[in-house]
This record gives sequence, structure tokens and C-alpha cells, in this order.
Amino acid sequence: MRDGRPTKQKIRQAALTLFVDRGVDAVSLRDIADAVGIRPSTIYVHWKSRETLISDLFTDGYAAYGNRIVAAAAAETGLPNKLEAAIRLVCRLESEDATLFKFLLLTQHGGLHAVDDGDANPVDFLARLIRDAVVGGEVTARDPELLTAAIVGVVVQAATFHLYGRITRSLTDMADELVDICLSIATDRARA
Repeated sequence: MRDGRPTKQKIRQAALTLFVDRGVDAVSLRDIADAVGIRPSTIYVHWKSRETLISDLFTDGYAAYGNRIVAAAAAETGLPNKLEAAIRLVCRLESEDATLFKFLLLTQHGGLHAVDDGDANPVDFLARLIRDAVVGGEVTARDPELLTAAIVGVVVQAATFHLYGRITRSLTDMADELVDICLSIATDRARA
């Protein structure tokens, strides 16, 4: 029996690239198949539809990022250090694989509904960190979900502004400022 994994990976990479370059709505399975050099029917061996492919790309990429964020924060102690490690990793992720990063950013509103709550969900993980910090007295009493939204908003909107050219610096170049802003929001102070 043939191992279809190499073809599946080529399809995934071609789809990500085309979705980012042209926009998700402008790419057909035929476009993806042509980019890989296969027949469109080959894609159906791996995914039942274009929407399933998009959902799979989003949930797999989002979970992979989530697992890395959890690991980076777990290596630290205290909310400020955990938060800084998570933000700095997110900033690096943009430069490590710009295509996946842009895809996740561009498709988040259509894909987040398919993501399970849990350890691999970066937003859920951040919310747990903040709830634990509130309970532990590390953060003054406030709405943990609102605080989570504010921190995610700072990072995601900076990434969105960068994507559309409104901010020209990369997230890596903005990492110190993003950390300062998020720590200021989370702890009522900027880092020293």
C-alpha cells in the first residue's frame, strides 16, 4: 500500500500558500491540485471537502501553536514570566512560518468555532493563567475573561496591523513593546 503522507503534506502546504496569497474564498480544490501537480480527486482521498481541508489546517495549526505556547509558559514561574514567554513565542512564530501564521490570523473568525477548549487552545490557556493569578492574588481582582480578551487583542491586533502594512515592523521587532503593554494591562505595571 502506498504512503500518502508526502502527498498530503504537499497539499497542505500548497493550500496554505494559496489561501494566504489569494484569500481563502478565491482558491478552489482545482487550484490546489494544480499547484501540487495532482488531480483534484486526489485531495478527496485525504479530505471530504474544501471546507474540511480549511478546518483541518486551522485546527492543526492552532493546536500546534497552543502546545508550544503552553510549553513555553510552563518553563516559567509567576504570571509576568509566563505571559512574557507566551508573547515572545507568538512573536517568533510569525517569523518561523509566516504562511501558517498569516493563515491562522486570516481564518480565525471562521475557524475558532471548531477548536476544542483545552490545553492546546492558546486563549483558554491564557484565561486559565489569568484566573489562577487572580485566585492566587498575583493580579488584582478583575474579570479574568475581559483581561484575557485585552491581552489577546493587543497581540492579535498588532499582528493584523502588521499583516495589512499598517505597522511595518515584525512582531519579533515589537516583542519588547508588546510584552510591556500586556504586562501593564495584566499587572497594572510595566516590567522593569
